[in-house]
Amino acid sequence: MSILAASFDSGISPIIVDLGIIILLGFFMGRVFELIRIPAVTGYLVAGLILGPITGYLSVDYLQNFSVIGDVALGFIAFQVGNELWFGKLKKSGKKIVIITVIQAVLTTVIVAVATLLFGCDLPVALMLGAIAAATAPAPIMMVIKKYRTKGELTDTIIPVVGLDDAVGVVMFGTLLSISIAMITAEGEALSLGHMLLEPLLEIVISIVIGGAIGYISGKAIQKITDNNERQEKNLIVVIIAVLLTTGTSLLAGASPILTPMVAGAVVTNLINKECFSLEEETIRFFIPPLMIAFFTIAGANLQFNVIISAGVIGAVYIIGRAFGKFFGAYLGCTITKSSQKVKKFLGVSLLPQSGVAIGLSVAAYNAFAPLNLEYALIVKNVVLASVLFFALTGPVLVKIALFKAKENTVLETEKELPWTNSRVLGK
Repeated sequence: MSILAASFDSGISPIIVDLGIIILLGFFMGRVFELIRIPAVTGYLVAGLILGPITGYLSVDYLQNFSVIGDVALGFIAFQVGNELWFGKLKKSGKKIVIITVIQAVLTTVIVAVATLLFGCDLPVALMLGAIAAATAPAPIMMVIKKYRTKGELTDTIIPVVGLDDAVGVVMFGTLLSISIAMITAEGEALSLGHMLLEPLLEIVISIVIGGAIGYISGKAIQKITDNNERQEKNLIVVIIAVLLTTGTSLLAGASPILTPMVAGAVVTNLINKECFSLEEETIRFFIPPLMIAFFTIAGANLQFNVIISAGVIGAVYIIGRAFGKFFGAYLGCTITKSSQKVKKFLGVSLLPQSGVAIGLSVAAYNAFAPLNLEYALIVKNVVLASVLFFALTGPVLVKIALFKAKENTVLETEKELPWTNSRVLGK
């Protein structure tokens, strides 16, 4: 527990104070890292490391008080990813995106599973590590894309690939988890393929139904907003309600808290016109920065240095195997779909960030494995957390480098993003 929390008898007061400290230090470290030309999101994570494992100010148990912030932040991130899935733009590239996403996800899973198996992991553990390795974190990628307002073929490929990656990941994880549990309990022969696929497919269907319904209502509500004086404010209210409802309902219904708001965002963006979309996007961009700072700083505070030692050689194999899988898988997918050389070269490195989704999957694997084989559960948890620590710190930097090398950034390092200049751009 934090020092401030210990000084209060009880109640929510210390949590509110600590939240202010989290955002303050996160904001400060983000600015410091921007001065040395490293994405602010990496600074937020370092601020979390300072508050968590370095100083011990925030313990892992105490950080559970802020779990709702992570859920809501992921909801907004997923909604924004869905916003970018405009069917008019994806009509020509939709098939290409699906092929690239599936190839890079499956190949990453296979490479990590085989590599960890060769280095001593038992098959159930190797399958779980492979499934989790496919997960890509949309949050740091979207942060960098929004920060530098990147535009171009690489950006147009990254966003839908990251969006579809969650659906592919849910299916693979659910299937391989069922197979792994069957292996541990020696009942693998009793499970049919249909049984193994039923649960993950049901989760996807529920997510699509909930997200689609709430997204449709939200899109129609935005269409009805005609008062220019209050348009931005009402748009924001509708978006907030949509994100909270999709995120909360998905958690209650056992659906995906990432896929559900993503579907809602996709439905909304395909119901509204371009002017409404631009206003909605700008409104969200001004509203969520404090939420994103808190989210990434708390994520950094949850990371623990001792998991790197616990992960050992398997952790290094996982990290190297995942990087190779993403590079080679994306390159192969782009080659098959005849994508440009720029996308072939930089897409793989842009898919390396890994954080919230991977942690969520590792927790699910831990909970499933722990009653059956605690050693297996601990290996999966420690390896994934070590990987998250590594990719959380290096991933945003690599995404930024890739987008800058591809010359898709429209905001330079030296530009100041002032509210009034943004308003003028929006007005034009």
